[in-house]
Amino acid sequence: MDDLSVLKQSLASWSLFEVSAAAVIFAGVVLVALTQFESLGRWLPLERFPRGHTVVGGLGTLLVILGLAGEIIAATKARVISDRISVQLTEQTAAAIARSKAMEKDAAELRLQLARLKWRIITPEQQSMLTDFLKNAPKGPVLVLHALDDEPRSFAMQISDALKAAGFDPKVEQNAVAQNLPGAWLLVHSLQQPPPQAVPLQKAFREIHVDLDGQEDPQRVPDPKMVIMLIGARRL
Repeated sequence: MDDLSVLKQSLASWSLFEVSAAAVIFAGVVLVALTQFESLGRWLPLERFPRGHTVVGGLGTLLVILGLAGEIIAATKARVISDRISVQLTEQTAAAIARSKAMEKDAAELRLQLARLKWRIITPEQQSMLTDFLKNAPKGPVLVLHALDDEPRSFAMQISDALKAAGFDPKVEQNAVAQNLPGAWLLVHSLQQPPPQAVPLQKAFREIHVDLDGQEDPQRVPDPKMVIMLIGARRL
C-alpha cells in the first residue's frame, strides 16, 4: 500500500492540476466570447487575419474541452487518492487503538504482578500498637492457620510475633483450608458467645488496618475458648 505522505503529495499535485484545468477552461471561454461579442472583439482585431474568428473560436472551444477533461480526470484521481488516504488513516487509527489496548492490558498485568509481589507486613510501629492495645486484653488460646504460599506464611509468622509480644502464646500451622480463602479471618465456635480474647483481637488488628472477618465455625473450632486466625492469600 502507498505511503501516506506520497498519497498526500499526489493529492496536492492533482488538486493543482484541477486548478490549472479550471484556468484553461476560463481561457477557452474568453476566446470563445471574443468571437461571439463585437464589443469584446474590438480588443482583438480578428478581421485582419483570414478565418480569424474561426481559428480563435475553435481554439477557445478546444481549450474548454481540454479543461473540462482535465477537471474530470483530476477530480476522479483526487477522489480515488482521498479514499486511499481515508482507508490508511482508518487503518492507522485502528492500529493505534489496538496498540493502546495492548499497552493497557500489559499495564494491568504489570500492576497485578506488582500487587502479587507486594507482601503484607507488620511494621515495628504497628507491632507496638498491637502490644499496647492487647497487653491488658484477656488472654486465651490462639491458632494461626496460613495458606501454603510464602506470602501468607510470612504474614502469619509476623502476626504470631506480634501476639507473643502482647502476651499471647499463639500456635502457627499450615493448613490447606486457608488456600481457598483470600484475606484474613477470625473463626470462633460461636458468635453469640465468643471467647473473651476474640473481640479485642479483632479491634486491635483493625487499628493497624488489618480486617479480620469474624465467622462462626464450630466444626473447625470445636473448643469454645479457642480463636483461629485464618491467613489466606493477599486480597488484590
